[in-house]
Amino acid sequence: MPDIILYTDGGNRNTGNNKGGSVRPTDKSAWAALLKWGDYEKMLTGGDYGKTNNQMEITAVVEGLRAITDPSVPVAVYSDSAYVINTMTERWWVKWEQNGWMKQGQPVKNADLWQALLEQVRRFDHLSFHKVKGHANNRDNNRVDAALNQTMDELATKH
Repeated sequence: MPDIILYTDGGNRNTGNNKGGSVRPTDKSAWAALLKWGDYEKMLTGGDYGKTNNQMEITAVVEGLRAITDPSVPVAVYSDSAYVINTMTERWWVKWEQNGWMKQGQPVKNADLWQALLEQVRRFDHLSFHKVKGHANNRDNNRVDAALNQTMDELATKH
């Protein structure tokens, strides 16, 4: 049983397509991370504009791990993002790193965020990643989802 449990989620409110991407610079985006150890809990959240769901999913894990000051404590990360969980458990990042952050001749999407995540991951002695079903009956996953949505609600509308 891990000493620290970290639930993470990220999202965005995509208002339509623009050239070169699916997210407009004015679209609201947010992430949330819930740290739990013993009876103590801490919710972290942040918002931005024009970020993709995947960028916010990775950011949530980075920020959650960054908040943990003792890397010798075992940590279990729970996310509803298959992108995050598969990258870490299937070790996709190993080949990306070996290939200079290229995949099939193209730069790996979100390479800067993956590198930031790996910097955090490498701090820990015992770290595990677990997939949870999003928008289901997992109380803590629903809590991080609600927190990031509240953060987006509080962001000013950009024009």
